[in-house]
Amino acid sequence: MAITIEIYSIEEENIKTTIIKNQITIQEIITKSISKNITSELELIVFELSLLAEYDELQHDLGTEESNQLIAQTFSRLNSISPTAQILALDENFVVLSQASKNHDSFVGATVKGLSELIDSENDGIKSEPKILSIDTSLFDEPEIAITFPVIDKQTNISKGLLLVTFPSSEFFKRHGNIYDVESQFLMVMDENNVLLIHPNMENVGKNFFEDEIQQNINHNSLLNEHILHVLEGNLSTIIFTLDDNIGERINSAIPVTVNGKHEFMFGVVTPTQSINQEIDEIIFFTKIQTVFLLLSTITVLLIFLLKRTQNFKKEKLTVIGQLSSNIAHDIRNPLGTIKNAGVIIGKENDSENEIISRELNRINLSVRRISHQIEEVLNYVRTTPLILKPHSVNQTLQEAIDALDVPSNIKINIPKNDVTIKFDHEKMLIVFVNIILNAIQSIGKDDGTVAIILTETSSYVTIIFENSGPNIPRKDLKHIFDTLFTTKLEGTGLGLSSCKNIVEQHKGTIQASTDPVIFSVRLPK
Repeated sequence: MAITIEIYSIEEENIKTTIIKNQITIQEIITKSISKNITSELELIVFELSLLAEYDELQHDLGTEESNQLIAQTFSRLNSISPTAQILALDENFVVLSQASKNHDSFVGATVKGLSELIDSENDGIKSEPKILSIDTSLFDEPEIAITFPVIDKQTNISKGLLLVTFPSSEFFKRHGNIYDVESQFLMVMDENNVLLIHPNMENVGKNFFEDEIQQNINHNSLLNEHILHVLEGNLSTIIFTLDDNIGERINSAIPVTVNGKHEFMFGVVTPTQSINQEIDEIIFFTKIQTVFLLLSTITVLLIFLLKRTQNFKKEKLTVIGQLSSNIAHDIRNPLGTIKNAGVIIGKENDSENEIISRELNRINLSVRRISHQIEEVLNYVRTTPLILKPHSVNQTLQEAIDALDVPSNIKINIPKNDVTIKFDHEKMLIVFVNIILNAIQSIGKDDGTVAIILTETSSYVTIIFENSGPNIPRKDLKHIFDTLFTTKLEGTGLGLSSCKNIVEQHKGTIQASTDPVIFSVRLPK
């Protein structure tokens, strides 16, 4: 009996060690991948600002109606990259000349105070370069991320002012993972001045990690402090450490977020080990009381453990594959943005309306749209962020989905006359509606057709029905239509409808498809 207990102890320790090593490997891949995604998005925003600063209208005057229209167009594009609070155009004295914003009052004519000092505090001290800053304003109860881009006169090389983009830190980072629940795997982000921008414990947000308040909370943990300093020097680092709180032991993997060659943030993924250890302990405990025979007990432990972990390993592998896919998608999206914007500039310079240039630009734009759509399908599929449930109008979200698409003139879309407001994640449900309507448009093709959207409700559920006049779905395909990677289109990824299913089920709803006529129905709980 003593031998059996000793072997159990050794086996338990080996299992725990293996699982922790596996978790660290996966967590480091996830950390690097998300960091790369964040870098890509920030660089895209900087690139959009660089194009905006080059326009002749802004070169002439930052405060004209034409400049304001261009800023509004850029604001719209930025919101397709990340939820953006506002773009401001400031003169050399930091007075607001133009503004594009969704919800804020006009700041035109006001002076942005403190921005000059923040820009000057940057280590490189070069005012002609874009800056990424974290700032505190009265607009939000949290630090904001601000990106500035100088507008330099191309003739005189003298500064005419700058462009300023701001967005709340949580709005930017919550799309990449959990930033609210400290008891499960969560994200933490720190700026270059060691100020915490993202942490599930909101009391820590906005405070300097190395100052007394945070240090007292972590009991001046030397292992954690050395880990943070190592990351701030430009390294990927993972540690296992324990704090005297309800969470206890954690695995912390962190890496710098580098934008255009400069370390701007420290990004970390933190996993409490409670859930991992609890799972192993339960398996071994219940197996111990089932048998006292050495061989049988050892085999049983391993079999039950392997059976219970199969699903988790499969999920972890899919996570890693998803993050690697996300890397590839983002690596494509950066040069694709360059091609797209180069096309805009070439089109603007094509004053003579050369037919060959116009034709080729049209082909470029169509190809860019096609690839962009496929990239977005990949990114939508691999993002596994928690739901942000707020009351939204179903009709308004449907209209936003339609507005986001190029609906051909041969297709008519009828939206419901009735409306209902329920809680759902607006951004995710928008992805569902866009995918279903786009599939209907592609199915109808060049024929005249309609997409009829009907809204019904009961005391417990709301059902959104999408009926299109396109060809019937073959019966053999119908049962696979929501399967990952299943597609009947030559240019499809097989991820669009699969993403829809994941999102709807995340909302505790259902999605179904039927044929003759072709109907997709999304049922959501009230």
